[in-house]
Amino acid sequence: MAAFSINTNSTAMAALRTLTLTQTALSKTQREVETGLKVAEPKDNPASFTIAQTMRGDIAALDAIEEGLTFGQATVSMANAGALQISNILIDINLKVTQAFNDGLDVTVLQEEVDALLAQITSVVNSSVFNGVNLIDGVSPDLDVLTGLGGITQTIPAQDLTLATLGLVGLDLTNPAAALAATETAEGLVGAVITTLGTSANRLDSQAEFTQLLTDKLKEGLGILVDANLAEASAELQALQTKEQLGIQSLSIANARPQSILQLFQ
Repeated sequence: MAAFSINTNSTAMAALRTLTLTQTALSKTQREVETGLKVAEPKDNPASFTIAQTMRGDIAALDAIEEGLTFGQATVSMANAGALQISNILIDINLKVTQAFNDGLDVTVLQEEVDALLAQITSVVNSSVFNGVNLIDGVSPDLDVLTGLGGITQTIPAQDLTLATLGLVGLDLTNPAAALAATETAEGLVGAVITTLGTSANRLDSQAEFTQLLTDKLKEGLGILVDANLAEASAELQALQTKEQLGIQSLSIANARPQSILQLFQ
């Protein structure tokens, strides 16, 4: 028979150690179920937590880049809309100038119509503003759009679609040949601006898609690194709760053993 002491209950101490370990594991598993994270703080896994924090920083930075790209896309889209509208107006002006070659038409009326169209171009230029930025007024600077981590930017060159730059100031239909040449030159300039802005818009769209892909992949990687497997955690939680109950019962039995010595004195 093993030695027995009422002063030192080794069985109870062993049961208590086992119960303490079970309760510690139970607490950790319960926190995983509650938070959905297997690495919620540095003590869970210092290396993984540090990597996760870096990834969270990159995700936050990419979110800021996405905001900048959205602003850039909207700004370029507004400028594109303005340039396209001006191109359509020039088509109408070309029609009026061509009509001026016909004898019998009132050039004065045609001139009034052209002047109104020219004023409309000026209005379109002045209205093509997004959040204070106008890429076709010939005054605003180039637009730098943040497109990548580390401060990488894409420069959207500012354009000038004012009447002076298009060579349409004082367009005079009394000389239809000169007016037609000026109009065609203006159409070429507007076409070049549309091409430039369209190319910039495509680059921004592609970068936005790539940035979203990077963000998604980082989030997936972060999830693999720190997210708990809730199915496994739930099953483990139930097992640990059972072990805890058994441990409490075992400790209770071990603590009751010293009372058996009293029977020797009866």
